[in-house]
Amino acid sequence: MEPTGIIFAALDCDLDVIEAWNRWYDLEHTPPNLSLDGVVMSNRYVATPALHAARQSAADGPFSAQHASFLTVYTLTGDPQTAFDGMSGLRDVLVADGRMEFPEDKKIVRQGDVLETVAARAAVATKCPPVDVPFMGHTGIVVRQCRGENANESEKVLQSSTLPGVNAVWALASRLQENVTMQIFFVEGDLRERQQQIGNHLQGSTATIVLFGAFERITQLHYPWADAMRNSSLPPTILD
Repeated sequence: MEPTGIIFAALDCDLDVIEAWNRWYDLEHTPPNLSLDGVVMSNRYVATPALHAARQSAADGPFSAQHASFLTVYTLTGDPQTAFDGMSGLRDVLVADGRMEFPEDKKIVRQGDVLETVAARAAVATKCPPVDVPFMGHTGIVVRQCRGENANESEKVLQSSTLPGVNAVWALASRLQENVTMQIFFVEGDLRERQQQIGNHLQGSTATIVLFGAFERITQLHYPWADAMRNSSLPPTILD
């Protein structure tokens, strides 16, 4: 079936449990969600200290103050609401079965959303149609979430797929937040450089930015950036 949208989650954990929380997420949290109707794929991402330093975010938003170091993106088919409802119900089952026992005071969801596809475009060199975009190879993503985007700017966003290292662009609209849109740029190479290129390309946009930042794709059970995060200025706990 054709991809129709995503479930998006921005998260944090206490820095002293980075490996434990990520292992729990990879081994226990993600697998049951992938068994739900309408969920076809999951990718996880991390903003390292260097990527946090390059981030732009609304001062009062969930991505400010060096929050939201981790993202989860579930790719959906069919009605996105079906998968969202299934995931909400599944949580109750997992809690009852004792499968959600990672300490609640060590992890937090900063933002959760359900978004549906508006448009997609792959780099011309790949010859991939829009339906392929959510599955394009990438080593990281640049996420641009904004409010009040002018419809006339949509084509310029999609034209970002012509930039070096940008393999595809996926434009989505929130079903839970009024007038909120998101673009996911699937990239490779230097992630900060990709973010800067995209930002330069979109300069002059009238939209209000909630988040514009890059995230490295997480390889399951491989967390080489954990020490760098612990030894950085990132908030040590979810309460900071």
